[in-house]
Amino acid sequence: MSGRLHTCIDCGGSKTSAVISTVSREGESVVVARGLAGPSNYKDNGIHTFLNAIRTATQSALSKALGSSIELPAIDRIINKEIKANLRSQEKSHLFSAWIGASGVDAAQDISTLEPLLSRLLGVPLESQRLVVANDSFILCSPLLSCAEPIENAIVAIAGTGSVVVSFQRNKKSLESSSSSIMQLARAGGWGYLLGDDGSGFFAGREAIREVLREFNLEELEDRPSVSSSVEYEKKETLRSLLLDHFKLDSPDELFFVVYAPDIAPTISGSDGGNKTPEWARVDRKQRFVSLAPLVFHAAFTLKDSTALRALRTSLGGLAAQISSLCVGQDDSRSRVGKRVTASTTVLCLGGSLFGVEDYRKLLLEELQLLGYSFPHVVFVSDAAQEGALGLAKLFG
Repeated sequence: MSGRLHTCIDCGGSKTSAVISTVSREGESVVVARGLAGPSNYKDNGIHTFLNAIRTATQSALSKALGSSIELPAIDRIINKEIKANLRSQEKSHLFSAWIGASGVDAAQDISTLEPLLSRLLGVPLESQRLVVANDSFILCSPLLSCAEPIENAIVAIAGTGSVVVSFQRNKKSLESSSSSIMQLARAGGWGYLLGDDGSGFFAGREAIREVLREFNLEELEDRPSVSSSVEYEKKETLRSLLLDHFKLDSPDELFFVVYAPDIAPTISGSDGGNKTPEWARVDRKQRFVSLAPLVFHAAFTLKDSTALRALRTSLGGLAAQISSLCVGQDDSRSRVGKRVTASTTVLCLGGSLFGVEDYRKLLLEELQLLGYSFPHVVFVSDAAQEGALGLAKLFG
């Protein structure tokens, strides 16, 4: 393959995806190969696992793209500085540029630590835009590169296990050039499940439990029979029934035990005198909430359960507020005020597993409209690594 090769690597908590792109003879940006590896959340998995996953995924993609086995430098050699950053004559470089979007990379110190290591690993020099190491939100703003004027900015909203909102600006390299670069402007949220993660799987699960408990308290307040014990309840599938069945409980007030039980699995004595551990207790408390997200979505969008829908609106209301906090008012004609952007000149890029559900995306847009914000361009990025790789090929050719 004679053209320049570019890679975008999406590093997540469940997998690592590397996509190789180039420009075809017809001048179109095209994907030529893909590679996969295991988890690579920088904070959760540590630097060795992080780099090894990137190495595995990139080697696989490059080998497919070039039609021969490619061996990247060993991680120990990278860390021990046996391979020098920027010195591509020492190890043959197959890549012209690389973008690495990694979950868990949030601080400037993270980036300054990883840049020279990844430059040695991938053979890509430490030059502006050619090697970019950033939070995974960065590669989700790649649609901004292909948007026509007057779109000048992007807001990325990610809703998966966690959530974050980040805004970006597109800058032309020069007045004469048609090429652009992307610069991060500001950020909202992304504080983790203890402090935020509005709109995330964790938040949806938490709000679902809160709504079920609120409904249960209201029944007691009004001295109404609990729907959990009614004949109609046994026949009807609701958010409450789904949650109780999921945790193998009989009443909503038993949810407190699930929520506040420690991460170390409790042992419960069985009727036969033996001990058994509930299935939900085999995962940590955070995952107990996250595991409820599919049930909440099913209840809200398939069963049209009003309690589930209310929980999702509450969850997304916080995320919509974070998006709006990065924008100027709708009546302001300026494309940007300070670091705040105007919705009319901004593409809203949605990513993460939860936004893969169309009804959830629609719900977010409804919440934004309630706050007075409407975006002319809304894009769901289903394959962040692919979009990023195609954006690199368009950027550099």
